[in-house]
Amino acid sequence: MNTQQDIEDIFSILHDGTIESYIGNKNKLTLKISCVYLAEQINKSFEYFYVELTEIDILELFTWRSLMEEEQQTLINLKDIFKFELEIIDANIEDNIVIITCKLDNKYETFHGGNLKLNCKEIKVFDQNKTQLTIEKFRENCNQYWDSFGNA
Repeated sequence: MNTQQDIEDIFSILHDGTIESYIGNKNKLTLKISCVYLAEQINKSFEYFYVELTEIDILELFTWRSLMEEEQQTLINLKDIFKFELEIIDANIEDNIVIITCKLDNKYETFHGGNLKLNCKEIKVFDQNKTQLTIEKFRENCNQYWDSFGNA
């Protein structure tokens, strides 16, 4: 099992989804991620997924500054990282750490997104009813959406 690859796969599948809220701490953190188009593949009334991260080693948001003169910030406090809803753009592994590229649509903030660095011992994904999905099932769900999207 390659946890970094699982993290990259799950967050890549959730691209265009939005991290709406969190509960927990770095020992066990659950993210509520809105991704309606994928959630509806499971149940037409679903709108989001839960992603559970355990034993987090690294969780930092390196912000993109809105003004060129401003310095980049590194947010490490969960309250600061998830203060606003982060839209997931993509995820990649760099030096055994997953970098999740996120966008922030908030004109009042000094940053408009950033790179969320993540490394943890285990990641799990659940549907809106909190039924665990295997990565294979989650990937299949995503592929079904894009196959049907292409045929529409």
